[in-house]
Amino acid sequence: MKIKLTPELSYIIGLWRKTRTTEGIGVRGEDNLLEVFTMEVLNQELTTTDKLLSESGRVFFYHSSYRKFFQQIEKEQLERFKYLNEYAANYLAGLFDATGIIDDKGIVSLGNLTYQDQMLLLRLGFILRKRDMRYILERPIVFLTFIKNYVKLKKKHKAFDYIKG
Repeated sequence: MKIKLTPELSYIIGLWRKTRTTEGIGVRGEDNLLEVFTMEVLNQELTTTDKLLSESGRVFFYHSSYRKFFQQIEKEQLERFKYLNEYAANYLAGLFDATGIIDDKGIVSLGNLTYQDQMLLLRLGFILRKRDMRYILERPIVFLTFIKNYVKLKKKHKAFDYIKG
């Protein structure tokens, strides 16, 4: 089975990277996150509804080829997402849906970033500042405009309503 990276699959991988379950390919978190993951996985036909497992606060499925592919993309993220294109936008939208926060003051931050994640964002031109355990984006409007069309949890992030484009 030859798996090809698509922008939609990039989103799923970004989401999976930060909220992954210990078993299978899946995510853990709030209901809206689980729902988005489920819909995306089913829409991309990665699995069927009868093979999708759901337990308290997590949803996952087993597929060794996809798991190996996801892990390979994770290792190669700096090369795979080095351009400001639809692949990188979807991937970063997945990361943002998993760990992103827009607070009451309009400060946009990401949590749980690895050194590779930081390098990826910096190479794409998104400057970060570390505060506590989160990474604050210096020019949030530029970042949010870049990922706006690919974020699936817009209700969680109401600031997207004010961004033009």
